[in-house]
Amino acid sequence: SLLFILPTNGGEAGVILLAVFLGLALPVTAAQILWINMVTTVTLAIALAFEPAEPGVMQRPPRPPAEPLITKLLLVRVVYVSLLMVAVTFLVFEWETARGSSIETARTAAVNMLVVGELVYLFNSRHFVAHSMSGEALTGNRVALWVSLGLVALQLAFTYAPPLQTLFRTTPLDAAAWSLIWALGFAKFLAVEAEKAVLRRFGVQRL
Repeated sequence: SLLFILPTNGGEAGVILLAVFLGLALPVTAAQILWINMVTTVTLAIALAFEPAEPGVMQRPPRPPAEPLITKLLLVRVVYVSLLMVAVTFLVFEWETARGSSIETARTAAVNMLVVGELVYLFNSRHFVAHSMSGEALTGNRVALWVSLGLVALQLAFTYAPPLQTLFRTTPLDAAAWSLIWALGFAKFLAVEAEKAVLRRFGVQRL
């Protein structure tokens, strides 16, 4: 839970803080952040409760009693993933702005980028260090698959349903925006897998 929740919340907070510190337009509004937290909590976070134990977990030595809850390696993962989320969200927001889209459209794209970033990271975080580029990573927790589909449906409603458009000031996105969002989401997934590969190379088994 810490492995998933801390980086995703860090990414959301980082987007707001960076915009404030640099004096930029906010990529997401307060209401939109509340929406992100609500939909990801009732979908992605719930999937963690059904996560099976990793293979060989009982063969690992116990953690030292004096070891902190947030270890150095876990803190590195939190910071790394948070920075990735901030980077891809700002990239999408600035890309929409640069091609002449309204601030509402740019924010709609930014919200969807944050959510997609959290969705793909759920599958990264199914394993601490072991790679997630396998069929098992997708099918090992079927609840994760179903809640992911539910989250996609909620985001489509957020983007295209008139009542939610009025409430959250969102606008429809075109195919180019969705293509960029999913491409960056996949790139973020690969970036986290690359970090895990480095840890495995150094013999790290847990965070």
